Amino acid sequence: MKAYRDTDHLHASARVRALENGMVTRRDFQKMIDAKTVEEAYKVLSDAPICHGAPMQDYEQALEQNLLDAYQLLDRIAPGTGLTQLFRYQYDGHNFKTAIKSRRGGGDTSGVYSNLGNLPAKAVVAQVESGRVEGVPAPLADAALEASDVLAKTGDPQAVDILLDRGILASMVQQAEEIANPFVKKYVEAQVDIANIRAAVRLKRMGKNAFFLGKVLAPGGRIPLSAISESYTKGYDAILAVVSGSPYGRALEPAYDAIRGGGSLSLFEKLCDNALVAVLDEVRRIPFGIEPLLAFLAAKEGETKAARIVMASKLAGVPPQQITERLRDTYA
Repeated sequence: MKAYRDTDHLHASARVRALENGMVTRRDFQKMIDAKTVEEAYKVLSDAPICHGAPMQDYEQALEQNLLDAYQLLDRIAPGTGLTQLFRYQYDGHNFKTAIKSRRGGGDTSGVYSNLGNLPAKAVVAQVESGRVEGVPAPLADAALEASDVLAKTGDPQAVDILLDRGILASMVQQAEEIANPFVKKYVEAQVDIANIRAAVRLKRMGKNAFFLGKVLAPGGRIPLSAISESYTKGYDAILAVVSGSPYGRALEPAYDAIRGGGSLSLFEKLCDNALVAVLDEVRRIPFGIEPLLAFLAAKEGETKAARIVMASKLAGVPPQQITERLRDTYA
């Protein structure tokens, strides 16, 4: 990837800063939560750019299109940064999972694919059918081929998720190395670390052994995999000691009692997401450069996820207090 200077992104930084002002804020989401009807709640989204003018029954498509628009905008105003590819690997991975599983299980999965990947969904399906994966980094391509082979031999769909999740993270690590920006690297390291912390806690709760954990953990984070693996065999206190010594310890500490006591992991999951948002806080002090562009894409991802949580909860009749408890922090 070509070398760049911060001043190369003066216009792009100013553009995304302006767009952030139109994003749905935590206060707006709380207004949705407190709304008496789901129609009243959705008006907050339809009045904002994220779902502007879209009928409520099409809100999912509107959310996806808004995120796609953000990717395409960054590609136009800051070409060659590699940031959009970084964020879109998760959707490539999702599509490969869907294609691999549906090839074995059959059924109509046309509505399950995402349009947000680097590869068109049709191309993913065709590549899985042909056994040749192209257009994505080697870690993700290799993971897709291995997952297809493993599913054919074992029939275990969980193995598909494990292999593709690792492939996604490995591709993000590789892309961050190519971008060669310290903050981008820090953000991706946090993604890997939080994924590994989540895996250790979840799998311990499920009673999985250390060998299984080893297949799930992804390299590339700041927390040594050896530290996680060694603590895993000793129990929750040892795992949480490793977490406490990491940059995420303070953020996750409120969930420690529930983890140790076998309580709900909902707070833990929420705090994991919030810890990733907290990594972006330092960008607020950076006026221009690649960092504000990454923060904008991460903010759009967070805005979309929060909108889905609130709308799905309102449609399901979840009490406002419970929705508030589920809502993650947002960057905007």
